[in-house]
Amino acid sequence: MLVVEGLKAGYGHAQVLFDVSLQVNEGELVTLMGRNGMGKTTTVRSIMGLLGPRGGRIVFDGQDICGAAPERVARLGAGLVPEGRQVFPTLTVRENLIATAANRLKRRDPWTLKKVYDLFPRMKERADQMAGTLSGGEQQMLAVGRALMTNPKLLILDEATEGLAPVIRAEIWHVVEHLKAQGQSILLIDKNINVLKRLADRHYILEKGHVVWTGSSAQLDRDAHTVHGYVGV
Repeated sequence: MLVVEGLKAGYGHAQVLFDVSLQVNEGELVTLMGRNGMGKTTTVRSIMGLLGPRGGRIVFDGQDICGAAPERVARLGAGLVPEGRQVFPTLTVRENLIATAANRLKRRDPWTLKKVYDLFPRMKERADQMAGTLSGGEQQMLAVGRALMTNPKLLILDEATEGLAPVIRAEIWHVVEHLKAQGQSILLIDKNINVLKRLADRHYILEKGHVVWTGSSAQLDRDAHTVHGYVGV
């Protein structure tokens, strides 16, 4: 589904990523972990075409997308839930959900407003409310729903539960688990190791723009001390 090899990227004169490689297979949930400022969001921005890579290779669903425009990456089936949610504040919940809705890949059972409302009943209750007036947790639900309305082959969640109340965080994790059970391919950034090792197939850890550890959840358990050294506060 997604293959990243030797990715280099940065901003201005500062290089942030150094030969980052990772892979997400169809139906997998793969995590990207690390402390703040280690290059996780830069990796996502490079994949989505929001930042031009300085080297390496990015292949999505068999097509080279390294340096491709964001709209091409989205049309190929990459859906992003960005860090900070970035909902359209002056549009209603319903308008946010339909603004970028599409079924370009002709899924037989595409995401619809009804399906998103079933997944997030609170979004149905807030359908006519301006998105900018929602709580942070509600905006995250909306951002997830908006990405799903593009019917993505790969769903990318950048800081899936950062700053959310425990009850909202639990709801987001329940949704992620549900999506994985449906076969949705997911690349997810978060810091909640206990939940991630239960849900994910594989993990990658970034340290100063380098992949310093990768493995399964079982391996993550065995290497808990080493992993904590990279992601612990």
